Amino acid sequence: MGNSIDYTDEKYWQKLINQSLIRFYILRSLKDHDLHGYKLIQEIRKQSNEFCSPSESTLYPALNQMLNGGLIELTNPQDKTRKTYHLTDKGREAFKVSAKTWNRVIPTLSKRTIL
Repeated sequence: MGNSIDYTDEKYWQKLINQSLIRFYILRSLKDHDLHGYKLIQEIRKQSNEFCSPSESTLYPALNQMLNGGLIELTNPQDKTRKTYHLTDKGREAFKVSAKTWNRVIPTLSKRTIL
């Protein structure tokens, strides 16, 4: 058969978690500052203690999805070399909801997971 998923591979789980976390950390990083892509990658790494380390190929699709959803906007759309992203009011509300959700999930995982 073709490529099968190895559910016992830690990299599989980290990638899956990162796909969700990247959106949270984009919102978190833009909460206090407008940032361009490279600085956003650095800020996400810092905010997540290096757990979430997006590449350009994972960051920009997430940013485009959030732009289309009205969560963020470009502050300098004419600048083709360095686009800066800004959190909208809808994005601030989404951050509050996502933070509330993650704050419920993480303690549950800690309490219910025994290794």
